[in-house]
Amino acid sequence: MPFINDKLEYLTKKQEEQLAERAVARELEGQQKSAIKTRFRFEVPDVLARMRSRIIGQEHALAAIENMLKVVKTDISDPEKPLYVGLLLGPTGVGKTETVRVLAEAIHGKRNSFCRVDMNTLSLDHYAAALTGAPPGYVGSKEGATVLDKELIEGTFSKPGLILFDEIEKASDQVFQTLLNIFDNGLLRSTTGQDTINFRNTIILMTSNLGAREMDQFTNSRVAFLLKTIGFYVNPSNWGKQGTQILDGLIKKKLEQTFKPEFINRIDERITFKWLERNRMEEIVETFAGQLGQRLQRHGCSLQLERSAVDFLIENGFDKRYGARAIRRAMKQHIELPVAELLLASQVDMKNVVLLARKGTDGSRINITAERAEGLENGKLAMTGEP
Repeated sequence: MPFINDKLEYLTKKQEEQLAERAVARELEGQQKSAIKTRFRFEVPDVLARMRSRIIGQEHALAAIENMLKVVKTDISDPEKPLYVGLLLGPTGVGKTETVRVLAEAIHGKRNSFCRVDMNTLSLDHYAAALTGAPPGYVGSKEGATVLDKELIEGTFSKPGLILFDEIEKASDQVFQTLLNIFDNGLLRSTTGQDTINFRNTIILMTSNLGAREMDQFTNSRVAFLLKTIGFYVNPSNWGKQGTQILDGLIKKKLEQTFKPEFINRIDERITFKWLERNRMEEIVETFAGQLGQRLQRHGCSLQLERSAVDFLIENGFDKRYGARAIRRAMKQHIELPVAELLLASQVDMKNVVLLARKGTDGSRINITAERAEGLENGKLAMTGEP
């Protein structure tokens, strides 16, 4: 009987969670009186260390995330609202969604330990039922189906839940109305009234590309040219206070044109991600190559890039408009594909072999060769599996 088995599995899991929560509570009781007592079992410095190793060139955004985590960690948020409601703004490919993945990994141990809702799938008004379930009398009303994962949203006693509403500007007005209720009281009741999802232990993050086009137009406009001539440098990564105010004004105007005031007013914080500059591309190449190196460990080999290969990837992959995704595509084309072809063609055991990537003599491609570690020269940029 599948239903009974599912019910038993659910009850067993809930019992295990309750036992874990009691253990945490006992541990808190045994702490020294001088220590701050908090139920959350993550350490803010550890989370930020992991995030700074993965999210490149977004120090301002990570500082905002750090401040949010400090408040969450102390458990002093309003108990009748979500722990935090944040809107991540900025161009595509700059790390907004990756920030949520790394945050989930740092807190829960897995990159996919968060509920992700792609709002472009909820662009029509009647799609609000995907959040609350079909109303009584409609097909599917008895099943109470929803795109929301209750377990990931509610989290546990010692770890907050995490949800991402991706590309929030594409949602319908009815969906926004549903979100207003969540932001207000931290609860979402199904249309049948039989189930409630509790967001009061949840970090709610939303992403949007709103304002990115205006930012690009501004930095390439005649106004920007005039500002340059009077000594105001308009590179977004180096703007001072005046530039930040102009940028905030552009984004605020775009938000007000897109969202209703009551929605904007319920967002705790807007965090703007900036364009990735060319001088940060080497760090991004290192990150992607390190991740590929980890995947190569299943074959017993590692990856090492020469300087010429790194420069080639940056030259052929850097595009400010598309950010890190452009570099990722270059990695797939010029590194992953040759590596895959080499592995498939290999007739020997690849264990303890280093795959060395260097720019080809004709300058049009990267060559991958399999070499023993002891035969390599110094001066290489090693990517051996640690991102």
